[in-house]
Amino acid sequence: MTAAEWADFSRWFERITAPDYREWEADVRRIGGCAHPVQLAGTVLLVDSATGEIVHELGSDERAPLLVPCGNRRRAWCAPCSRVYQWDTWHLVKAGLAGGKGVPTSVATHPRVLLTLTAPSFGPVHTLTPEGACRPRRDGGACEHGMPSTCWARHAKDDPLVGAPLCAECYDYAGGVLWNAHAGRLWHRFTDLMRRQELPRAGGVSKTEFARTARLSFVKVAEFQRRGLVHFHAVMRLDPPEHGEALPDWAGHDVIATAARRSAAGARVVTAPSRIGQRVLGWGSQVDVRPIPETDDTSAGTVAAYIAKYVTKAAEESGTVDFPLYCKHCRGTGLARFCHRCQGTGLRTPLSSLRVSPHIRELIATAWRLGRLPEFRNLKLRHWAHQLGYGGHFSTKSRAYSTTMTALRAARAHYRANQLSRKFSTSGKLIVDAELTYLGTGYASKTEEQIAEGIRDAIAENRRVAREALADLRAQDPEHWEPE
Repeated sequence: MTAAEWADFSRWFERITAPDYREWEADVRRIGGCAHPVQLAGTVLLVDSATGEIVHELGSDERAPLLVPCGNRRRAWCAPCSRVYQWDTWHLVKAGLAGGKGVPTSVATHPRVLLTLTAPSFGPVHTLTPEGACRPRRDGGACEHGMPSTCWARHAKDDPLVGAPLCAECYDYAGGVLWNAHAGRLWHRFTDLMRRQELPRAGGVSKTEFARTARLSFVKVAEFQRRGLVHFHAVMRLDPPEHGEALPDWAGHDVIATAARRSAAGARVVTAPSRIGQRVLGWGSQVDVRPIPETDDTSAGTVAAYIAKYVTKAAEESGTVDFPLYCKHCRGTGLARFCHRCQGTGLRTPLSSLRVSPHIRELIATAWRLGRLPEFRNLKLRHWAHQLGYGGHFSTKSRAYSTTMTALRAARAHYRANQLSRKFSTSGKLIVDAELTYLGTGYASKTEEQIAEGIRDAIAENRRVAREALADLRAQDPEHWEPE
């Protein structure tokens, strides 16, 4: 054993033999092994509402800080919290497909489609092609900068060239950044076109008749492509104006599909006039619309899983960084070159030091440069440079589609409160009386981080084994183990 290994072992042994270790480990298990927990100081009292008795006390001046999960949805930042967010999204999407969580089961009979909208091309890039070469051309040829217009390689999935332009000088980086920055507005324009024009047109009814007899509901998630541009996956559904009413005969899958394609082709957003010109932005030509038939519980769960898997991803899936790049002291302005923390650059980290591909670095640099222009100030491009200009939400839904994340979190909190009530045999409801202050984020030492990582891995392994065991039981006796 080396001296460094012995030092690590000594620190580990010292921590697990500390008087407060069991209590600390229970805290870590309670938060699922969260990678970046929030530390709180203070006291939490659990009070029986019927008797006023304090049945349990958490925290005191003598113990370590209370730990609560960070709640981050990004898998790259915190796998346990992102998993909870993914499960919540799964329940939200599934309830909108099959009912449940306060949504009537009649939604399973409503016409729905699974929609994918992509970004347009801002220049040819290297792509993944299961069969054949990347960009084959018999005549070969080169661009005006002398770069080949062909690529005969069969790129692997982890090839860093995938998503990169064939010629960086030909590629429209400003267009790509501005498209990301306007993608949310383009989605709003798309849904407005569907509601106000294309759905009535596809159904053969007037706008007034459509508004009286039907409404559009949806849930949408964003995903970054390897080329650094965002695209959207969505479940879109036609509903009657009120639950319990019947949809008109004209409402069907084909109506939504036709309206979605027409709206995607017609939706446009115009950028503000600037020194780089004015852009008219629209969706890419690859619009995928697939009807979702009347679903049972299993198939609804499959579609929900397809949508939910994207919500824990973020822009770093394209190869960018997962933290803001602007100097928080001067908010990225440099304060006319007088900010002592960033030396007037406005950057928290020099772009040259980022461990990203040249293509992603140029997208970030373009967002940073465009962020200086007053015409684009409202886009906050410097604030969102690490997301390549995209500042929108990664998951959104219309109000009537399903339940809400808030309702799901409240249901989980209510369930845990009932568990504690049974544990402490309270006569009335459990009241939480807390006085807490924020101390910081993360664990107290590298040793605690390593122990928490082991706990996190053990929890994940236990869940994997439990899923496999449940799958075996269902295979042996499907009727008994059929989910309710």
